[in-house]
Amino acid sequence: MSSTGGKKPSVTLVSQVFTPDSSANSTILSELAVGLADRGVDVTVITTQPSYTEEDRATDAPKREVRDGVAIRRLPATRFDRQEGIAKRMCNELSFFLVAFFYLLGRRPGDVLLLPTAPTFLPLASWPLRLRGYQPVPIVMDLYPAMAVELGYLSPGSRVADVWEWLNRRAYRRAVETVTIGDSMADELRNRYGDIPVTVIHNWEDGEFITPMDKSENDFAREHGFGEVFTILYSGNLGQHHDLESLVEAADKLEGEGVDDFEFVFIGEGGKKSELQARSKRLDLDSVRFLPYQPFDKLPQSLTSADVAVVTMAKGVEGLCVSSKLYSALASGQAVLAITTPDTEVARVVKRTGCGIHVEPDNPEAVAEAVRKLKSDAAAVDRMGTRAREVFESEFEQEVAIDAYERLVRDLGSSKPR
Repeated sequence: MSSTGGKKPSVTLVSQVFTPDSSANSTILSELAVGLADRGVDVTVITTQPSYTEEDRATDAPKREVRDGVAIRRLPATRFDRQEGIAKRMCNELSFFLVAFFYLLGRRPGDVLLLPTAPTFLPLASWPLRLRGYQPVPIVMDLYPAMAVELGYLSPGSRVADVWEWLNRRAYRRAVETVTIGDSMADELRNRYGDIPVTVIHNWEDGEFITPMDKSENDFAREHGFGEVFTILYSGNLGQHHDLESLVEAADKLEGEGVDDFEFVFIGEGGKKSELQARSKRLDLDSVRFLPYQPFDKLPQSLTSADVAVVTMAKGVEGLCVSSKLYSALASGQAVLAITTPDTEVARVVKRTGCGIHVEPDNPEAVAEAVRKLKSDAAAVDRMGTRAREVFESEFEQEVAIDAYERLVRDLGSSKPR
């Protein structure tokens, strides 16, 4: 662990999701908070009750607690099922935003204030909270409203999108610093909002929690019969900004050619799941399987149970998000099948390092060809998997990223609010 010494800074992290919530952002932000506390930073988290999955919503965490050196305050907010529509999801986000904002107004200001896009519009609070005396630092994991426009939730040029962008320009210009999780996203922010101070700190995976594991020694793989077939795994949110349809169509092409002993496995939930299941059933596919989200303690085995890990993003979201699946795929030591446009962070890493194969979205034939190639060359799959773990350890380890956050908050904490 790193420590730069000097005055002990105080940091408040505001996030709708935090442990024990099971979302990927919850894991990242929880590890960030604990990592900063371990490095001698005084960390407070403002969050709400878990709500990401049905199991999360059945959990009631303490309203106040100190966990792993982090002081946690959980405020009341709605906990609707986010899968039941955008209205309920936005109700959850807006209710947390409002209670957290007014709670912060009543606290003693001065802290470095980390404002991740959880909820999506949380960075908007930078403007008024900077005036209140905080040092706001948005953490842009997904860039909204541009993402909402690309996904069809908002119309281009709509009043909501225009007002949101107007507020963004003021919020990001009032932030003392903005963190993005990729270089392409940093470029996009500056293109939209001018010459604002931006620091790139990639997300990560816990390389001690997720470690490569041979399928023959993997209980999850044995339980589900993955050892008997060439397995291509997508694990995570089956959401709108992922090109998952190409995987199902590729399975159909391969089965039609008589290719056997392979399987596409989807682990997770999300807005596209029922559509993908219906398509798979309509095509009468034997090589596509769906499994639910796995408990946290099973992730070291479920994420390492395949031959190939899929990381996918739909067209149009370049610079607006970075798939968190990249980090777990690299940590797992599996060959990576990247289904993205060439300018994404994912494609750049895969092509630069040789840890997998990159294909364009909406091209099932290219996906099928990649599977044919990988399935026929076990030695190449092994080399790509080994390279993936090497790249992870050199560039995307948890310690590297949290050290960077520590340097940032110490620098801001030792400076006078600007």
